[in-house]
Amino acid sequence: MTDKTETVKLSRRALLTRMGLAVGAVYVAPAMVQLDAAEAGTASGVSTPSAPSAPSQPSRPARPARKSRPSRPARKPRKARKSRPSRPARKSRPSRPARRRIAKSRPSR
Repeated sequence: MTDKTETVKLSRRALLTRMGLAVGAVYVAPAMVQLDAAEAGTASGVSTPSAPSAPSQPSRPARPARKSRPSRPARKPRKARKSRPSRPARKSRPSRPARRRIAKSRPSR
């Protein structure tokens, strides 16, 4: 590699590192701010409890349940069938006839 490509790679790597650190800091910052805010609330004086809220309106009555339909009658069991007689086995055929080699005749001199 040439010196120029090495410096470009190093500077690119440094740039990506800095960008990663910056993005990480931005990502974590809100959590850090909330932690500080939670601690600040405990140092203040004790506050008086607020008045209870007004009662809510009653909910509407539930719908009456639907009448259930009669269940369908159970199926009658089928009568067992007699099994078929088995077929005689097929005779197997050779998959391919054997190839015969034809001897090449040698040219006579």
